[in-house]
Formats: sequence, structure tokens, C-alpha cells
Amino acid sequence: MQIMPRLLIFCALLLPLFAGCSKSGPSALSPGYTDAVELKLKSRELAEQMLATMPNDAIQGFVAMPTAFVNQNNTSQSSPMGRLMAESLFYEFNQRGFPTREYRLNGAINVQGGRDDIALAANQMVSTTGQKWAALVVGTYYVDKDATFINARLVRASDGLVMRTGQLVLVNTPIVQRMAQADAPPPPVKTAENSSSAKPAPTSLYTPASSISSGTLVIKQRR
Repeated sequence: MQIMPRLLIFCALLLPLFAGCSKSGPSALSPGYTDAVELKLKSRELAEQMLATMPNDAIQGFVAMPTAFVNQNNTSQSSPMGRLMAESLFYEFNQRGFPTREYRLNGAINVQGGRDDIALAANQMVSTTGQKWAALVVGTYYVDKDATFINARLVRASDGLVMRTGQLVLVNTPIVQRMAQADAPPPPVKTAENSSSAKPAPTSLYTPASSISSGTLVIKQRR
């Protein structure tokens, strides 16, 4: 008869502990975390679409170079979403045995202020002229009211031939909406008249067809 009161007291003592655990932060079951995982799975789906028939003679011997996806309505503009898709495809292609190349390496590791070890240069340009091994991963995204549409292509850099394609439709969850917001416009470039150290205007992330057909391709990653 005394067991029940003791059990109730024991449960009452444990209740505050469980309440404290629930306030420790977002769990793996929180909506935000679930949406983030879903976005990762969508990147996996895109890679599977593009490499589903591998091994295949048509794409053997190529090295993928994923580039930031751009806004379908403004191909000189990207976003965190566009860059995330490229970064995710580095991983997804590599996991499927398709070699990838990091083209932003600046050839050195720079230590700035004793804090950051930087090996990737955001404005590094790599020319693929005459490189028959290069396969660019390019893509566009279109943000609608309820969904974001993504189209990707694996393009032979020497002549622009599209070797593989992929498509996604993303529900506009809060994380997708935040990441799809366009980058802020770059600061105005100073002219030579008012500055002796003027810098050239940023190169578009989108490669014009004329550059592809000529066999010369320059890639520049925006900050």
C-alpha cells in the first residue's frame, strides 16, 4: 500500500528534469531540422538523376567541376541556395565514384591574423581551354510562390554538349525561402579616374554560349 505514494513522489521529482531537457534546444525531430535534412536528400536525388546510368562510356574519363547555380531570370545572380547546390554536388558526385575537382584552390594556404587557414579563393579563375576532361555542373533555379524549381546539367566544357540533366521541385519551406534570397548587389566599382587601384567588375557566374562554342571557358566564383 505504501508503494504507490512513493512512486508518485519519485515521478514528481523526475518531472522537472524532463522539462529542463525539452528546453535544451531544437531536437532532431524539430521542423527546421527535418526541412534541412530533406534539402540534403534532394541534392542526393539530383545527383542520382545525373549519374543514374553510370558506368557509361559517354561520361567516363571526365572530371566534374560543380559551379554555383544561378537565378533563372537573372543568370548573373546567385544565392546561398545556388552555392549550396554546388557544394552538395561535390559530395554527392564523389560518393558515387565520379571524380570532382576543386577549381578554387589558390595554390597556398593563407593564415590571416593567426585565425583563418584559407586555401580556397572565392575569386579564383580557372580556364579549361583544351581540357577535354572537364565536365561542368551548371544549373538554374526559379523561385515561385509555393515551390522552387531547379534544373541542372552536366556539360562537356570543350564544346558545351549536355551529357546529363536533372530536375528538382522544392517546397518553399522557411529554410528554402531564406537560402533562395538573392545576394546583395556588389558595391560599385571605382573607375580609374578616382582610384589608381580600380578593380574589374565581377564576372558573371553564367558562361555565355559564345565562350563554350569557342572552346574557351573561364569560371569565376563570386563571394
